[in-house]
Amino acid sequence: MFNRLTNQEWKILIEQSESSSLSKLEFCKLNGLSPSTFYAKRQQLKETVTSQGFIRAEIVENTTKYQVSQTPTANMTLFVNDIELSIPQGTPATYVAELIGALS
Repeated sequence: MFNRLTNQEWKILIEQSESSSLSKLEFCKLNGLSPSTFYAKRQQLKETVTSQGFIRAEIVENTTKYQVSQTPTANMTLFVNDIELSIPQGTPATYVAELIGALS
């Protein structure tokens, strides 16, 4: 019966073959492995290790909400790139900077 090996099991076998005094062909025969599959899997895992310096990234839009706990007494009015912003006084400066950056 054919039993598929996981990548972790392949890694262990490849490590064992590296530390073994047997040739790769003898190691494969002793462990019931196809030499072509062994070499292909070794190459595949080697490429996986060397290419792990890159990761897939996804841009996710962040939304920041601030709630003013007091009733604002006045608004700040900013003009950015022909856009007029009316912002309640007391709005955190980091939020204003983030908003201006997004509009620029």
